[in-house]
Amino acid sequence: MFKNLIIILGVFITTPMFYQPAFAEIQSVEMQVDGMTCPFCVYGIEKKLKALQEVTDASSNLKTGIVDIVLKEDAPLDIEKLNKAILESGFTPGKIKIKATGELTMHKLEGKQYHALKVTGTNQVFLLTLAPDHEKEEFLSAEKLKGIEKASEGGSKEIIITGYIHSHSVGVPPALSVESFEVN
Repeated sequence: MFKNLIIILGVFITTPMFYQPAFAEIQSVEMQVDGMTCPFCVYGIEKKLKALQEVTDASSNLKTGIVDIVLKEDAPLDIEKLNKAILESGFTPGKIKIKATGELTMHKLEGKQYHALKVTGTNQVFLLTLAPDHEKEEFLSAEKLKGIEKASEGGSKEIIITGYIHSHSVGVPPALSVESFEVN
């Protein structure tokens, strides 16, 4: 009996060492928030963000003004909801930086084809750009995209892109500026 108990305890103790968490398609979301000056600010922002259905956790850094947001698995990123939550908390939302995994694809918009990242496990699409904000937006040309295309040719088509996002008008996918990329 004692021997069986030791074996069972051994299984429970070592299982976490071999457990791999579920793969997140949007690995990280960092949001700049202006106006945080005290721990109560941090608490209010985190509480408001955690109340969103697609958010599992939020932690703020008072010194940097950056809020790290963890989304539920397969949850799409809704920029407007995040911005609204920050505004309703009494603060100013800033740039949002993400790291997302997906497949390089083409997205048709107003008769033109644009390079895009389709996030794995969701229907979410980000148009790929070079500029982190809408005013200076420049969509990736085939020439500027060669590095990403060439890297993703070698078997796996999953690519991880890190960059800033911004929203567009209704019906147009948000944009993701390509800061860096890696092939998975």
